[in-house]
Amino acid sequence: MSRFSLKIGKSSDVRKWSSERISHVVLYSLTALIALVFLLFYFVGYETPAMWDERYISPLLTDLVMGLMLILLVGTFVVACLSKWHSVHANHTPAVVNGIHGKRITLGVTLGTIALMAVLFALPSSAIYVNGELFEEKLWLRAANMFVVASVLLIIIGIGAILFGIIRNRRK
Repeated sequence: MSRFSLKIGKSSDVRKWSSERISHVVLYSLTALIALVFLLFYFVGYETPAMWDERYISPLLTDLVMGLMLILLVGTFVVACLSKWHSVHANHTPAVVNGIHGKRITLGVTLGTIALMAVLFALPSSAIYVNGELFEEKLWLRAANMFVVASVLLIIIGIGAILFGIIRNRRK
């Protein structure tokens, strides 16, 4: 038995798993980890008063949640970069398969997302009140604004693309 063996389901050799099965295991594992951390966050020491002012709460496991989010952000960025590098260097499929310009679509989505993030980062952002104090750090306000607005816009664009595909295929 190899050192990469894992007893899950019918087949025990992880190296023989399909990419779909691996992605499902990773998805379910991350979902369970995130759910566990957020449940701990809300049910263990959530009502802890802040040391500087007892009118505010300072949840006990805030650092755990922030650490998990940082690990997920960095991990996602690394996986995305490695995936892009692998697809560029190992993909020798033709540019057009069955009339679909896959490389053009991939390049358009990648450059479009980067351009959207750059435009949103360049937009001005105003100061906000956090726990009764004015927060004016321009870099972090712009970064937070960029991620929030980009997430919402990309979800709306995705839903629009799905609806367009459904409507277009229904007519044929």
